[in-house]
Amino acid sequence: MNRPTFFLVGAAKCGTTALYECLRQHPGIFMPHSEDPARYWLHKEPFHFCGDLGIAEWLRVVNDDDYLKLFEEAPEGAVCGTATAWKIYSKEAPARIKEFEPNAKIVIMLRPPVTWMRSWHHDLLRYAYEDKVSFGEALAMEEDRKEGKNLPRRPAFAGCLQYREAARFSEQVERYYQVFGQENVFVGLREDFEKEPQTFLKGLLDFLGVDSSVELEVSRENDSPTLRGTHHFDLAVGRVMDRVPGGKGLKKFFHKSLEAKYRRFTDKIFAPMSDKKIDSILEEELLEEFESEVAKLGKLLGRDLSHWNEPRFPRSEHDHDHHYH
Repeated sequence: MNRPTFFLVGAAKCGTTALYECLRQHPGIFMPHSEDPARYWLHKEPFHFCGDLGIAEWLRVVNDDDYLKLFEEAPEGAVCGTATAWKIYSKEAPARIKEFEPNAKIVIMLRPPVTWMRSWHHDLLRYAYEDKVSFGEALAMEEDRKEGKNLPRRPAFAGCLQYREAARFSEQVERYYQVFGQENVFVGLREDFEKEPQTFLKGLLDFLGVDSSVELEVSRENDSPTLRGTHHFDLAVGRVMDRVPGGKGLKKFFHKSLEAKYRRFTDKIFAPMSDKKIDSILEEELLEEFESEVAKLGKLLGRDLSHWNEPRFPRSEHDHDHHYH
């Protein structure tokens, strides 16, 4: 029976979907995929081996037999792999993967922790797993939420709102190093993938033991644009329409005939919900807070990551001194 031998374990919002779509093109690699939008994510990210995250069973593949069925169509001799970007946050996943496949190879993608936290917050807003539109307010809620207070109606999983904890990548990388050995863990940086994609891919394909002369097409995937001010309302209405009789037909009519007018009208009234930017004062505070984490990760990877400590949204003369704690 075909079995996965490499695992793309995260982190989310670090180019993992783009890398997954890229690796699927390689003739010597097989990764589960479905063209059905309703099943795409269940094939791409089956959430196996990470039961401690508290993800609902209907959103993941629970037992090994069902998991292995995802690889039934793999061509003979293909190297099988799987991708679950949230797996890096699971403390039980490394040991479970090791038990399942002792010779497994691990692929990890990372980016600067501060910009990662904001991108993660933006993505949680996108799917209505977060209800605090202000990034600073969401960070300030971490302790309360750890105690089960001030939670949104439908968080993705138990720890998804612990932004700071999830952004401590050095702990997560070290966990995989300890279980699999550093030689069996490929840690890539999103910036390298974006700047020199073919060089990056050659190194990864060599690591996976497949033909690295194959040139793969790279494109941005799962990129979330600015979220409109009515995004959560639109999302809720769309989900209701999907469930009621005739609702899907009404949605198609609306999108075809009325959506443009609706957007022009509401955009005049409501400011955007999220544009991925970070308040400059908050960014400075977070960069200072995560400076030691960046240094620790850099030492672990043998790379100078000090440029990660530079602000992307410098303070202007119009900014006021305000703090988020």
